[in-house]
This record gives sequence, structure tokens and C-alpha cells, in this order.
Amino acid sequence: MISIPDISAFDEKAWRELAARAIEPNPFYEVDFLVPACRHLRNGKNVMLLVATKAGRFHACLPVRTASASGKLFWPVISSWVQNLYGSLGTPLVSPERAVEALRCLLATLRGDGRCRRVVVLESVGDDGPIASYLRRAADDLGVTIGTYAPGERVVVRCQEDNFDALPTRVKRERKARVRTWRRLCADWGHPAVLDRARDRDSATRFLALEASGWKGRSGTAMASRTEDAAFYREVTARFVASHRLRMYSLEVGANRLAMQTSFWANRALFVWKSAYDERFARYAPGAQLKLQVFDLAREDGVQWIDSCADAINDHWPRLSHGRRRITTLAIGGRGPMHRPLLKLAVLLVDASGKLHRISRTNFRYKINCATRWPRRRSFLSQPETLQSHGALHDLG
Repeated sequence: MISIPDISAFDEKAWRELAARAIEPNPFYEVDFLVPACRHLRNGKNVMLLVATKAGRFHACLPVRTASASGKLFWPVISSWVQNLYGSLGTPLVSPERAVEALRCLLATLRGDGRCRRVVVLESVGDDGPIASYLRRAADDLGVTIGTYAPGERVVVRCQEDNFDALPTRVKRERKARVRTWRRLCADWGHPAVLDRARDRDSATRFLALEASGWKGRSGTAMASRTEDAAFYREVTARFVASHRLRMYSLEVGANRLAMQTSFWANRALFVWKSAYDERFARYAPGAQLKLQVFDLAREDGVQWIDSCADAINDHWPRLSHGRRRITTLAIGGRGPMHRPLLKLAVLLVDASGKLHRISRTNFRYKINCATRWPRRRSFLSQPETLQSHGALHDLG
């Protein structure tokens, strides 16, 4: 285990190298996202990074936390950390070399030994990619039960396949409507420009102000509503700018910024993290207009696909693209069918923990105490004998 805020320069470099070659990209599990999250966000200090290594090289990593009130179950529960408000994907970072072995090592370590067996819950995992398949193989190798819960879909745009003539009728209809709205916008205000403001010094401040000016500001859910959340956003964007992987698209006409979108570039994929628009221009649907413009810009930029990071029931995204990816929660427990009810209960517990975090975020201040806590620093990197008992990578030929 590695304390994320206290990560060493050596481990940070290994983490970055893993993210660069990961089978499935996930910027929300990269160092530039998780270090600020653990530093600024509520309960972040209880999150640790579990890694599978060989010769100092990371082969898989997963941020984990103990689930609230897990002592009320017969077994304690440990889950991956998906920051419910600001992180939306829980797929582990896994290198293509020895992927199944690395995941088996992670799962075995998470489950523990003897009387300390835990139920493992992995939230919001991409279910139609190779990692989900490798996780199931790793669980099968360990002889444990794995259950699938809370299946859902999110919208994706496959840029090279986004041919208008091949789109479903409903998507064509929506895009044509947005073209008509675009023409009205041009007639009323002049032709808008779409610019990448990522490297502007005041881009983070402008985005936070734009988000706070709308319904999120009125409801208290804008990032600027809490000092810690605003600091988190500023640090994340600064880190991704430094690695040249932040895209801060802005739809502008004259001195007005109609909409802004904060996105991360990861392995030729674009992850749309946060977006906001000026409600004074709502009749022109500036948020949807910016999304459509970004489709073309991303294609020109060599992006293969865009992850909306939004559910398929979101207002705009499903009408703009027909692409989908499956997202699910996986629970790993003991052997046999009798463990299925326990896995379901564990998933409900972790889900309730996330809901309570969201409640506290809207100023109800409900404090969640962990039943157990990881030590502040306990690195398996420096304890090869511990990993060896769980099939560590350095035991493989």
C-alpha cells in the first residue's frame, strides 16, 4: 500500500509509466487526479494505492478504501475509490504484460488471509473492455465468487465512425435541430469561435465562475461552493496542463464565453470531466453546441473516442451520439452460491456510503466514520514477502 499524498518521486514515475501503457485508459486513477483528490476532498486521507509491482515497475494499481459501517457485515468490506462527485470511472490501470497475474495479485491482497477475509467491491468498472474479463479470470483463478451489480451505460463517441449518414434517425434529427439553433446564434451574435483555453493562466478561475453562475451555484453543488473543491479543481487542471493533456474548450462570441468544457486526454481518448454554460444564452443550447464542435476538433486531434462520463439518461449526450459503453460494479467474495447475498449487501453498503458523501456535500454534514483504517504508510513495495504469499509478480518467470 502507498499513501497517495506522500508518494515518492520514484513511485510517481512508475505510476505515470503504467498510465501511459495501460490497457484501458482511466485519467481518474492517474497520479495527477488522485493526489489532488486525496489532498483536498473529504475522506481522501483514508484512501491508499494498492499496486502490483515487479522490479520497481508498476503492473497494476487501484485506489482503495474501507466501506463505511462495514463492521455490521459478517466480513469487512473494502472497495475501490470512485470519487462519486468528481471521478466517474473505476477501471484499474493495468499494463498489457501479465495483466491477469497482476489483477490476481491485487484481488488476493485485498481479500486478505484466514479470518481477515474481506469482500471486495469494485465500483464503476468498464464492463465491455478487456479489464473486466481479466478481473473475472483472476477471480476464477482464486476460486472466489464474483458478482455483477448495478449495470448501466454511458455515452461514448467513436470519432472515426461518427459519420452523419450512418447515424440513427433520432440522432440525425437532434443534430439537425442543433444546426438550426447554431444558425440563429450566428445571426443574433455573430459566428462563435471554439478555442482551447487550457494554457490560459485564468482558465480555471473563469470555468469555476461560469459554473457557479448557473443552477449548480444556486443549488450549492458548483465546485466554487466549497474552498476545498475549488482548490482540487485548480490543482488537477494545473497538473494536466503540465503534462499537456488538458483540453479546456470554450465556445465564445465576442467577449462572452457561452460554454466551457474541461476534458482529459489519455491514450488517444478524451474524457469529458466538467462542463458549464452561460444561462443567458440557454435558448441557443450552448452546451450541446460545444459538444458537437468538440466532436470535430477531437477527430482532427487524433482522438479515437470520447467518453462523456455521463449516464445514458443524461439530457444532451444520448441525443447527440448513439455510442454506448457498459459500466458495472463487481463484487468479489467467498466460494459458492451462499455468498451471493453477502456480495449484494456489500454493494448496497458501498453505494450507501457514496450517497452519504453526496448528502454531506450538499451541506447536511453527515460524518462517515470508517470501521477500520489503513495505516498511514504501509508499502507492499518494501515488503516482498507479503506479496509473495499472494502470488506476487516477482515470483513469475
